[in-house]
Amino acid sequence: MKITRTIFWQRIADAHLFTWGYLGYHVFSMVSMRLFLNSANFIEYLGFWLSMIVLEHVFIFAIYYLAKRFIKTYSASLVIIGALVIGVARTLITTSLAIAVGSDSGVAWQYQLLLGALWELSLTVMWANLNGAYRDHNKLVRELRATQDSILGYRENAEIILAEEQDKLLELTRNTLLPQIQSIEDAISAGSIGAGETGMAARWGIAHELKGLIYNQVRPLSESLRSTARALTAPPKPSPKHFLYVIAIPKTFGVANSIFPAYSYAAMSLAFLAAPFWLLDISWVLPSFLMAFTYLGVIIGFKGAVKTLPEQSSWLGIPLLVIMAVVAVLPTYLVAILFYPDTHQAAIYGTTLVYTSVMVVGVLALLDSFDYEARRYRNLLKDQNLELALEVALFDQQLWVARRNWSLVIHGTVQASLTAALTRLNAPDADKKTLDLAKKDLDRAIAALSSPPTLEVKFDPAIKEVVSTWQGVCDIDIEIAPNIKKFVAKDSRLSMCVNEIVKEAISNAVRHGDARTAQVSMKLAEDGVINLTVVNDGHAPRIGVRKGLGGALLDELTVDWSLDFDSATDQTILTARLPFSRVQA
Repeated sequence: MKITRTIFWQRIADAHLFTWGYLGYHVFSMVSMRLFLNSANFIEYLGFWLSMIVLEHVFIFAIYYLAKRFIKTYSASLVIIGALVIGVARTLITTSLAIAVGSDSGVAWQYQLLLGALWELSLTVMWANLNGAYRDHNKLVRELRATQDSILGYRENAEIILAEEQDKLLELTRNTLLPQIQSIEDAISAGSIGAGETGMAARWGIAHELKGLIYNQVRPLSESLRSTARALTAPPKPSPKHFLYVIAIPKTFGVANSIFPAYSYAAMSLAFLAAPFWLLDISWVLPSFLMAFTYLGVIIGFKGAVKTLPEQSSWLGIPLLVIMAVVAVLPTYLVAILFYPDTHQAAIYGTTLVYTSVMVVGVLALLDSFDYEARRYRNLLKDQNLELALEVALFDQQLWVARRNWSLVIHGTVQASLTAALTRLNAPDADKKTLDLAKKDLDRAIAALSSPPTLEVKFDPAIKEVVSTWQGVCDIDIEIAPNIKKFVAKDSRLSMCVNEIVKEAISNAVRHGDARTAQVSMKLAEDGVINLTVVNDGHAPRIGVRKGLGGALLDELTVDWSLDFDSATDQTILTARLPFSRVQA
């Protein structure tokens, strides 16, 4: 059982004792104990023993209630000491009342108090670790399900949200900018914009209004699209109830991995000390305790025998654990039957040990299954979080490309067309032919704003353009394998993102680092991720400039990135991990 000491003590300190779960667990344990250890007179004094079960739990949980209310911070030592004190007090109360009504002989009081304290402590420690393992496991399951829901939310809604935002952008342009452009075109057609100072002033006024619309309404739409990406959350889904899922018996498990000789022996030692005291006589306490070593030996031998056994179905694995729990007690059972004069009491004694052994083995196996599943879920959660990061980064890439394309349209085709129209309208000698050309300029702007942009970046020419742009200023060496280049070129969105990062990296290297050479390389890092590295011989980047050097762009387009300086080679190294669509790949 891979429970570290730290986790063991933390779970005891955070035992959650004032809960319905612990109450049910405690009542079940006490009723089981009474049925076996007080079997001789349980039916005769049924009313008394049922009253004792109620009384002791009112007493115990009243203490836990007060502790929960007034003690703010718990420690493992406080819980252990508290359990021992409660065990002594509970035994003192119940045994005193049992002596008073004649259901207990009052033999060996000190020994009874010791057993009572150890019994309460064992219940507390076992509950703390079982419940702690359950809560850790349940927390991981919830995190895993939430992460999976987020992944599904991104996958299901990314294209829908992008389409909706495109539609919103089109609708906004139609409702704001397009009517204004259309009104200018109508004014030109109607001849309301004529020559002279009055006509020129009108043309200037309308042109100024168009310019204001471009900068104050169209461009902010891109920022609105960006904020949508940041505010995106997965669609709310009802949280699944994991209780039945968590306690469900696994379909397969390793039998040897569910057997813990040392823990089983430690937990059973109390039964080997208590059972003979109440069911046989005090002279059998020492022999019973010594027979506990045979219990340990059988469990060790059984674990060794099934060590090489592969994972088995629960239908075979659970019976094997039950058989081991029973067989481990048989030597003690047989000794009691053969040598104790009262065979009936010896049988009850042996049955008590068998029942306790099955419970201990089962609880420890369940505890390990929680911790085993938790370890498995941690690894799975790590993988799921990585997949979620890829999905988010891909979605951010899509939004960035959409914004980028609209920006190119607005500040390219639209702005050029409006500027051309503005120039023609401002001409002092504007004639009918000039006005017709201005109308055509406005028609081009209207057409560009009336449909989503479909701009694409050709990867190979774009990279060559970067190299030629900086020729004579910074020598750029591109080291990309043909298969990687071909792979990137197939994905227009990925091509645009890589091209933009390379341009930003080279520009920053020259402007901020006075770089003279740079090397660009790419390789497949893992499923769904490409590693892009840009190395330059510029000055070391200043501390705290991560966001200033295109950090916002890199945050949007990559899963993660880093900017480092290698003092051994005097080189600045930018490493970026870009996601790509594995469906397209």
